[in-house]
Amino acid sequence: FFFPLLSIYRAPLNWFEQSLAHSTGQVLELLQTMRLSNRNSLLVGYALISSRGAEGFSANRRHIVGRIRATSTRSSLPSAVLDDIDISSEVQLKSFSIEKEGVPQQGTLVSPKNDWDFVDKVYLITCPNADPGSARLDKAKTILDKVGLLERVIVKEFDTDDEDRIRGCYTSHISVLKDGMRDIQLSSGITGGSKNVDDWLGSLLSMFGNNSDAKKRAEIVSNQNAVATNERPKCIMVLEDNVEFTGNLDAETLKSVSHYLGNSGADMIHLSYIPYVPNLIVSKTEDKNIVALSTGQSSALGTTAYVITEKAIETLIQEDAKNGFRAPIPDVMAEQFPNSRFSAYPTPFLRAPKTKSLVNPQLDDLRELLFQPAVVSQVQSVLAMTGLSTNYLLFITVGTLLAAGGVGVTGVVDAWTQIISTGSYDGNLFFLVVNIVFTTFSLGILAQGAALAPKPPDEVEEEGSSAEALDNRA
Repeated sequence: FFFPLLSIYRAPLNWFEQSLAHSTGQVLELLQTMRLSNRNSLLVGYALISSRGAEGFSANRRHIVGRIRATSTRSSLPSAVLDDIDISSEVQLKSFSIEKEGVPQQGTLVSPKNDWDFVDKVYLITCPNADPGSARLDKAKTILDKVGLLERVIVKEFDTDDEDRIRGCYTSHISVLKDGMRDIQLSSGITGGSKNVDDWLGSLLSMFGNNSDAKKRAEIVSNQNAVATNERPKCIMVLEDNVEFTGNLDAETLKSVSHYLGNSGADMIHLSYIPYVPNLIVSKTEDKNIVALSTGQSSALGTTAYVITEKAIETLIQEDAKNGFRAPIPDVMAEQFPNSRFSAYPTPFLRAPKTKSLVNPQLDDLRELLFQPAVVSQVQSVLAMTGLSTNYLLFITVGTLLAAGGVGVTGVVDAWTQIISTGSYDGNLFFLVVNIVFTTFSLGILAQGAALAPKPPDEVEEEGSSAEALDNRA
């Protein structure tokens, strides 16, 4: 009779019911440990839900599911309780056995294929005025649905800055980062109180008798929660509506990303990055699914998809408050986090090759060639395997193409001379022609990219000189 009283005497027990709501997941698991029947668990679950209210319980649903997952791979929570908790986006239910009375007796919680629980919030940036018919947004949502993120994503809409599209990209990301910081802090305020209520579970159970197993269970839950809180920093994921899926995503990669966030001092982990930028060095780490990214301050890796920690968000917000817009957002990230940016390897996302750019449309044709998933993956693999700077690799590539082209031209000249002299050619003329065409086409792409690439912005040398830099750019 104790638990239903909490919902009846709501006013005098307000302080207690809040703690009880935070610990619902633990209570239900403890009831299982105490071998109470599933029917009693169902009644107790309803009492706990009613004591918190549907709106407040929905806010805590991810926290509760996380605790259940942390403590056990199986659960006997009835489907009716799960339906009220509204966690359909976090778990899937297998079939239940039904008694004659129609009360579900046993079920299994199954984690999704892609477990994104280590990310606290997910945001998608879009510009409706530049997306007639929502074609870009709909495509992005289809991709997010494929990888298990659609139910969690929060769409952030912005108008394009037609005076300066680079500034528009910057302000949209800063705005999302500010919202992310606020949402993280709000979420921490809701769930943080549960840290102080773990101890009362053992005391509460002792009121019903000396149950050492239940006490041990409460201690284990408390310790696991403390470890999880200390190891994983708060973080958010930011995506743009030009995202494309590479197909390179599995549970092991996500586990590596989650582990690296909490054990490496990483400020950012890119889930997509542009490998065709100057001064980029990709280095392998002790985790085969994570690589370190090192760039110059004007090497824009892109912002199509990345995970960023709370500490890094605070750094960028403070930088914006100090200097405002003075450079593209990828350049600011490179400046602020020169040695603490990493990437999933291979990247699960990339900048869609056929989606028109809102910032530098002059590169759309070139981007459609270079941003094919297979091409990007190969270039990223070469960078990771060699550990060489893109500047050095570019020099090697151009030199190789020039040498190959020279061989082809020389061969064609010799073939033409032989044909004029003897009327025939003994070698493979077709191979020589293909060689010249390929090398010329490749060198043309490199030249076009160099000619059309945006110029790096003026660097800010002194505090307060951002306005002067913007005037110079204008």
